[in-house]
Amino acid sequence: MRQVPRQKRAELQRLNSISNLRNKQLAGHSFCKKTSATDEPDRIEHYDLELRPTKLHELKLGEVLNSGDGMVSGFLDAITKARHFRLNNDDDFIDRLSRRYSVVLFMLFTVVVSSKQYVGDPISCWVPAQFTGSHVEYTNYICWISNTYFLPMRERVPGPDEPKRSHISYYQWVPFILMIQAIMFYFPSVVWHSFSAKSGFDIGTLVKSVNNMDQLNPEVREKTLRYLAKHMDKALEVQREINSGPFARFTKFLGKFCCITFGRNQGNYLLFVYLFAKFLFIVNVIGQLFLLNKFLGNKYNMYGLEVILSFFNTTRRIHTSHSAELVESHRFPRVTMCHFQVRTLGDNLHNYVVQCALPINLFNEKIFIFIWFWLVYVAIASIYGFFLWIWYALHFNRVSFLKKYLKLMDRLSREKFDRKMFRAFTEQYLRQDGVLVLRLIGKNSNQVVMGEVMSALWDNFKKNQEDGGIFV
Repeated sequence: MRQVPRQKRAELQRLNSISNLRNKQLAGHSFCKKTSATDEPDRIEHYDLELRPTKLHELKLGEVLNSGDGMVSGFLDAITKARHFRLNNDDDFIDRLSRRYSVVLFMLFTVVVSSKQYVGDPISCWVPAQFTGSHVEYTNYICWISNTYFLPMRERVPGPDEPKRSHISYYQWVPFILMIQAIMFYFPSVVWHSFSAKSGFDIGTLVKSVNNMDQLNPEVREKTLRYLAKHMDKALEVQREINSGPFARFTKFLGKFCCITFGRNQGNYLLFVYLFAKFLFIVNVIGQLFLLNKFLGNKYNMYGLEVILSFFNTTRRIHTSHSAELVESHRFPRVTMCHFQVRTLGDNLHNYVVQCALPINLFNEKIFIFIWFWLVYVAIASIYGFFLWIWYALHFNRVSFLKKYLKLMDRLSREKFDRKMFRAFTEQYLRQDGVLVLRLIGKNSNQVVMGEVMSALWDNFKKNQEDGGIFV
């Protein structure tokens, strides 16, 4: 009889101990937050097990949140850098047709085709009535991966041993081809950015500073102009220092026997790199036409012309229904034939010929029609831009370009015009690379801002010559 109250007292004491410990921890909760992780007890008592899980849970949640913040911040930082690189306008609009707009366009096409191909049902075959659900699924899979062939409705179905024509083997690879095309469009830009960084000119920063000048007050605007002038002056000075080395003397000697030499010591390194990048843009876009011709077959390089001719062929449009024309398209057929074999017991082979619908080709046809016209447009624009910049590089065009902006800002006049000073500014100070940088700034800004940059360079050059410059 006495043992029961004693057990109750022990139980009450245990509960009181737990309650007191809980109150102490709640009272010292704010203090515990300020302590470091080394202050945590190394040993956990048995009566503390009810309290510890909550605290451990809070610590784990905090670690997850902290690591999540780091991951999110790193991801956002990467996006910011990628966005800055993408919007780095250190070229002209024709270059951006390839390295920016074409890349975005082809990546968009990749998403559209992939969503239909890997999320939806890219193929659906008409199977014999005795096929069950698993048979139908197998038929769709085997016909998707084993290449179907196009057969017009007016022709008979060939036998198992007869040769098939117009095999269609491209549709499984369309998303990958589109992604490769997007990478190919961006590759010349990587070449340009990689080699232009070695020239000493930070063209992207210069263009960004010029574009932000309209938002600055006059005092900050003037400081920005001086910064731009000093940056270009320093880059040009580095090129002139390279011009004094033994390699520069060898290049000059080689120039006596070769009509064209280039390099930083010659002042035309950036120009040749830029023209080479433009040439790569041309090779890329023309090469993609032949790549698609090899990939799709059926003379894809003439596809757009055939579309135009068929569009204006009124006789065909009258006598041929629109639906029949779509179904019997030999380039992107919606209805194809599939031949496969099924092995059974006893090494018996059963041949099946089924008719399959390829709804994915509905998207492929429209996409590749647009791609043909886009490639032709970009090719024409790239060829035009290449020869345009060769025209810009001619000596009289460089002189005309500089005079235009200096006269616009009243820096040159017939009365005070110093031919010797201007000739040194054009041929010895700026040279071809300096004029190229100014043209790229002009392509990405307005004439007023371009005139101010030119004036700052001219004023800085004249001041240096008055202080004992090396050119005049």
